[in-house]
Amino acid sequence: MLVWLIALPLIGVCVLSALDRSKIKTIKMFSLVWSFFVFNMSLLLLLRFDACITQFQFVTTWHWLGFLNISFTLGIDGIALFMVLLTTFLIPVCVLLGWRFGVDRSLKIYMIAFFTLESILIGVFTSLDILVFYVLFEAVLIPMFLIVGVYGSRQRKSRAAYLLFLYTLTSSVFMLIAIIYVYVCFGTTDFLTLKTVDFSPFCARFC
Repeated sequence: MLVWLIALPLIGVCVLSALDRSKIKTIKMFSLVWSFFVFNMSLLLLLRFDACITQFQFVTTWHWLGFLNISFTLGIDGIALFMVLLTTFLIPVCVLLGWRFGVDRSLKIYMIAFFTLESILIGVFTSLDILVFYVLFEAVLIPMFLIVGVYGSRQRKSRAAYLLFLYTLTSSVFMLIAIIYVYVCFGTTDFLTLKTVDFSPFCARFC
């Protein structure tokens, strides 16, 4: 189910890519309808989520790099559930704000950027592999750089986009170092496996 929720915004990206950029009204209507559809699909998670279960739910695993013991694992707990719901709720709001402030210049790219951002964010909040989480976390910077740098409302939007990209990328290097250290020590980046590991005080504090 989580896979479909990640894939749905990407399907919207494919449809938008096929539309003529001059058809502004069609792009607006499709983006709004599809974003609400994705939000409604995310509500199914809320309906099917069992609050009495303390483990991660809707867990799905694909062996991504089996020879490195790295897998693509998805799942949600109570916190991730509401982060996903918040993400799918805010995208229709962003689409409507694009209408409100008349984002007609490259509207097609604007909507594609938001749907791409939505898909990546859902992946971030549902990823149960810390390396995959890091990759998706960094991938968020790509649509965000475009949204801030091109569609920002102030004259300093380009500088703001570069600073956002630079500060986030630089600070996350330390997270990557910690992930590599954990992998070298325990041979896995799977969060469910690492939950059962007895970390040393040094590793628990700095990683």
